[in-house]
Amino acid sequence: MWGKGSASSGSQCTYVNGASSGGVSWAADWQWAGGNNNVKSFPNSGLIVNNKKIVSQINSLQTNAQWSYSNTGIRADVAYDLFTAADPNHDKSSGDYELMVWSV
Repeated sequence: MWGKGSASSGSQCTYVNGASSGGVSWAADWQWAGGNNNVKSFPNSGLIVNNKKIVSQINSLQTNAQWSYSNTGIRADVAYDLFTAADPNHDKSSGDYELMVWSV
């Protein structure tokens, strides 16, 4: 829960609805008080690609993302992140480069 220290109270819970070789379906519930202009949560799912390639060798990357909010009046953003690294044997929890696509 990245940034939770900026809240006066709150929580986040992430649920896996289903997973298969084709992807994962998940949901997150959160409720925070205080620190209105600060990030409190960063619920996410990820795919680690074990077939390490140089970016120039990738012809396509099939992907799909869908999201919805069940409440109104919330302050939230949705982004799609792609992390790459110069070293194919890098730590899988991070990368050297990040491409972030924000929802509109």
